[in-house]
Amino acid sequence: MPSEHHQPRLYTLSQARRSLPGLAAVVIVMREKARRLDELQALRASLRRSSGADGNPMTTDDSELQAELAKLERQIGELIAHVGRQGVEVKDVRRGLLDWRAERDGRVVYLCWQYGERTVSFWHELSDGFGGRRPIVVSEWA
Repeated sequence: MPSEHHQPRLYTLSQARRSLPGLAAVVIVMREKARRLDELQALRASLRRSSGADGNPMTTDDSELQAELAKLERQIGELIAHVGRQGVEVKDVRRGLLDWRAERDGRVVYLCWQYGERTVSFWHELSDGFGGRRPIVVSEWA
């Protein structure tokens, strides 16, 4: 497998917007798997608390639960890698937050989308993160 030492892909605004429907579909699946993972982790924690409540070590066999958790974690990792191979970064699985690298005024910034938004409508500096999001003014993005 070739080493991944190339420059990250830079997207134009229109390329990022065109790539969104396919990526949004992956985000929906990823969020559902993360929701299920959270439910199962809560269930496992609850089982461990209740089985240890009498002072005895946990006797519940949660190997099936552990296997399901491992499977979900692996599937989520594969989905993140799938998105990453397209040059897009998953910033938050549960929120469904994606960033595309793009060029603005000669520097690299992120185009940013969150699950539920109609299109890619925000950008931010690489160092700013979600809190630094600014609305895209299309005329400023040649």
